[in-house]
Amino acid sequence: MGIPHHAVNCKLIIFSLAILLSAISLARPAFAYDTLFTVEDVTVDVTADNAVVAQEKAFDEAQLKAFRILSDRMVAEADAKSLPTPDSLTISTMVKDYEVTNEQISNVRYVGTYTFRFREEAVSKFFSVTGVSFTETSSNPLLVLPVFQRNGKNSIWSEDNLWMMAWARTKLPHGIVPIEVPIGDLADITDIDDSNALTYERHKLERMLARYGASDAAIMIAVPDMTLGDLTQDSEHAIGRLRLSVYRTDRVQAEHVQDIHIEADGQETVGQLYDRAVMVGYKALQKDWKNKTVANAAQEQRYYVRIPISSPRQWVSAQSTLRAAPGVNDIAVMSMRKKEVQLSFIYRGEESRLRDVLARQGMHLGAVQPYGDKYIYDLIYDGKRNTNSFYTPPESNDQSDSDTHTF
Repeated sequence: MGIPHHAVNCKLIIFSLAILLSAISLARPAFAYDTLFTVEDVTVDVTADNAVVAQEKAFDEAQLKAFRILSDRMVAEADAKSLPTPDSLTISTMVKDYEVTNEQISNVRYVGTYTFRFREEAVSKFFSVTGVSFTETSSNPLLVLPVFQRNGKNSIWSEDNLWMMAWARTKLPHGIVPIEVPIGDLADITDIDDSNALTYERHKLERMLARYGASDAAIMIAVPDMTLGDLTQDSEHAIGRLRLSVYRTDRVQAEHVQDIHIEADGQETVGQLYDRAVMVGYKALQKDWKNKTVANAAQEQRYYVRIPISSPRQWVSAQSTLRAAPGVNDIAVMSMRKKEVQLSFIYRGEESRLRDVLARQGMHLGAVQPYGDKYIYDLIYDGKRNTNSFYTPPESNDQSDSDTHTF
């Protein structure tokens, strides 16, 4: 017995309604929030005629300070000086929400610590209008392996690894590259020990990455010179020089990428020198990723794509994933069929970077074909996220503070 004609029509209507409702949801904000736009531990200390005025001034000062931290994080260094400083009202329109994590109030003084979360689209629009190059693409988490080399011997988990101790105690800020530091438990020691830090087995490193939710690792070797190497953690003043050697791990074995040299300033202890070196290394990783991903509004381009779908559920998942892709904006559905949706979106940056961004979300930009006076791409969604290497530093001509070798 065949299926009644009206039953078939009902199924088609239900399917079409599901597609339509999911398309309408494109206009809704994405659920996921990128911590790239979160600025923590913003501390201000303001004195005024009374506590109320001090608190008001403190909030304005905290907003401005948070915005400057955010712009330093996102804007290309070459454009940082040309970025205009917005007034308090303009910054307020870019703030999604905030919280006071600590405060002290007296009759005339206010001391507070804030966390600000900024609106992604508003911040990107501000940077675009001002014409600066910036990134809004966060890296996948990166596992840092702090290796300490003294007298030609490498150590990771030993108790005298001052470099690992410094990474473990340093609270790193939010950035475009989330950092994970291993705890050195039995599983870590089993996967990578002191003798094979630079000749690791890839499958063991992958086990370690999976435990920490990271996509790749950077081996950072701290090598003190003879003067600094003879000093201990409790020494009153650090004397000498520390070399940081960065190795990438996306090859068969670790390969050297960059050296950074840090001189003791004569005012810090050995521990403080290593703490400072952690932040130098952290900033180098952030800078490399930013330089790789910055773009400006002039690089905006509208892309036309068609997405094969097998069910309304797959389409809902695909469009939600596309909304979450960093840098993808202004998504517009052009047509919907039972097994295909055609849409367009704007992306700021090069096509190669778009391919990488989409691959990280489990979407693959495929073949391109003529589409009227434009071109349309096949966009395949399989939900399998790409966890390719994080660490591919850009070429640099600046050798003032580091020696860079790009492979």
